[in-house]
Amino acid sequence: MPLLAVFRRALRAPHLLPSTLVAAALLVSLSSWYPVFADDPATGSVADNISAEVRKIFSERKDAVVRVRARDGLGIRFGSGFFVDPAGTIFTHAGIVLKADEVTVIHEGRELPARVLVADLRSGIAILKVEVNSPFIPVGDSTAVALASPVLMLGFPEDMELCPNFGFVAGFDRQYLGQYFSTTHIRANLPVQRGQGGAPVLNMKGEAVGVLVGRIEGGSACHILPIRAAEKVRLDLVRFGELRPGWVGVEVEDGAAAGGSTARVHELDPSTPAAQSGLAPGDTILRIGKTPVTTSEDVLDAAYFLTAGDAAEIEVMRGTEQLKFTVKPELHPLSPERQMQVVAPEAGAKLRLE
Repeated sequence: MPLLAVFRRALRAPHLLPSTLVAAALLVSLSSWYPVFADDPATGSVADNISAEVRKIFSERKDAVVRVRARDGLGIRFGSGFFVDPAGTIFTHAGIVLKADEVTVIHEGRELPARVLVADLRSGIAILKVEVNSPFIPVGDSTAVALASPVLMLGFPEDMELCPNFGFVAGFDRQYLGQYFSTTHIRANLPVQRGQGGAPVLNMKGEAVGVLVGRIEGGSACHILPIRAAEKVRLDLVRFGELRPGWVGVEVEDGAAAGGSTARVHELDPSTPAAQSGLAPGDTILRIGKTPVTTSEDVLDAAYFLTAGDAAEIEVMRGTEQLKFTVKPELHPLSPERQMQVVAPEAGAKLRLE
C-alpha cells in the first residue's frame, strides 16, 4: 500500500490509527534507509523491492559466510561465522569453539582446519584463522544502527544450507534476564535457528554491523554484538597478540544530576589509575574516552572500549567546575574468568568502571 494511502486509511478509520501509523513509520524507516524501498508503480511494491535487495545482498555476501564445526569430548557443535578480511580471519561465536579439541571451517564445500586465536567470553565472540585467500564482508558503522533499521542475517541452520533471515532492530539492551552484558547489545526481531550463532548481521548496504551472539524468545528474536565491539577484540589481537581490557578502578552510583549526568564517583582506592589521574569521590562523570556518560550504566560501554596501556581522557563535573583528566588504564587485576563476567547488581547497587 502506498504511504499516502496508509495515512488516508488511518484518517478514515480512527480506531485503526495506532497500528496503522506504526506501519507507516516502518515504511518511512525503510524508505530512508534505502530509497528503492519506496512504493513506485514503475519499480514494483515495497515487498518486491525489499525481496530484491535481500536477494542481491545474499548473492554478494554468501561466499564470505562459513559453517564452523568444533569437536570436543562431549561431541560436535556447529555454528556460523564469516570472513572479515582477505587473509582468512573469521568472526564466530565464542561458545562454539571454547575448549574445543578440533575446529574446522566448511567453506565452498571444503573442510579447512582452523586455529582459534581467541575465544572471548566477555564479548561472546571468537576469532579464527584459516590459511586461505578469502572473500570477506566489509565492516559497517554499528553506531548508525537505529530502532526499526532493517537488518539481514546470513547463517547455517544445523544440517541445512546457508539462508538469509530478515528483520528489524527492536531495541538496545544492556542486560537480559538479570545479567548485564559487557557492552550494549542490539536486539532484533530476527528468527534464529540452532547453528546460526556467530553469523554476520548486515545493514542494507551489505556491511557487517554485528555478530549474532544470543537467541531470545525461543529463537524468534536475537541479541547481536555490535561490530564495533567485535573489532575492539580484533584490534587488541592485532596490536598486542592478546586481549587488553582496560581497568581504572572507579565505583560509580547514580546521584544528583550535574552537567547532564547522574554518574557519580562513589569510591576510589588511592592506588587505582583513576585516583592517580586526579579523580575524586563525588565527581560526576560526563565522558570517558569517546563515550558520553549520562547514567551509571553508561560506564559499562565506556569501560568495554578502554585498552590497558592506552591513555584515555575522563571529563567530570566537580561542583560547578568542569574538569578533564588523563588516565592510563591497566590490565584488569582479576583473573581472566572473573574479568569477563558482568553480573547485574541488585537495585541501588554500585557499578564498577573496570
